[in-house]
Amino acid sequence: MKIGNYQVERQISEGAFGRTFLGRHRLLGEPVCIKQEKTGDPAYMDLFREEAKILWGIHHVSLPTLKDYLEHPDFGQVAVMSYIEGESLADVLQRKGPVHDEHICWILQRVLDALSYLHYMRAVHCDIKPANIILDIPTHNAVLVDFGLTIVGPGADARAKGGTPHFIPPEFQQGLPPIPASDIFSLGMTAVALSGGNVMNGALPQDMDPRLSTFIAKMIRRDPMARPQDARKLNQELAGLRKTIFGRTATREAFKLR
Repeated sequence: MKIGNYQVERQISEGAFGRTFLGRHRLLGEPVCIKQEKTGDPAYMDLFREEAKILWGIHHVSLPTLKDYLEHPDFGQVAVMSYIEGESLADVLQRKGPVHDEHICWILQRVLDALSYLHYMRAVHCDIKPANIILDIPTHNAVLVDFGLTIVGPGADARAKGGTPHFIPPEFQQGLPPIPASDIFSLGMTAVALSGGNVMNGALPQDMDPRLSTFIAKMIRRDPMARPQDARKLNQELAGLRKTIFGRTATREAFKLR
């Protein structure tokens, strides 16, 4: 099937509100990710359009790039995005098991760098979880995806549009506005999941270096004001911690399990 300049090759996934396809630009031959809103519900169509508007202004190596937005007579709303090679961290966990501590660190650092950029743009992602982080092992990158629940410029009256059990910050359930520390909580719970810890209560594996456990535990404090507030500073702290624990701030190891 053809949609504008794009050839749809195959379906990648399907959720409650949309479908995702692998496509290819018909003139350039480059792969793209095509996301389709499937419900036709005006409320969800507005959310889909809002997500596209958010992505339009984003340019970061650990975030997807919106290349086109279409409202097709037969296919409905379509967002054409950069195609990211790799698999979600949720799939990695299911297929391979818990991730080695040093590799949890570099994954956290990639996402913290993306959050530093997002938060500077006054956007709170609001749905960070293993399923929304794509691991690209050859480039040692982790890409944060799915901006359907993102809120830009949240004020005192802003409320989260949803969330995922175990990863949703406590303040969302209390009806409080999303803040950057909300994303930090969800990323901390993602680290718990990656380590093989207990996402029900935030408990980390006993064999994890206590300095790394303490770092992650700070991210998942229930009081949002008691958590780290600045993703950039948190990233810098983690870089120093990696040097202390592992004797280096970078690794050429492709990927290592716990």
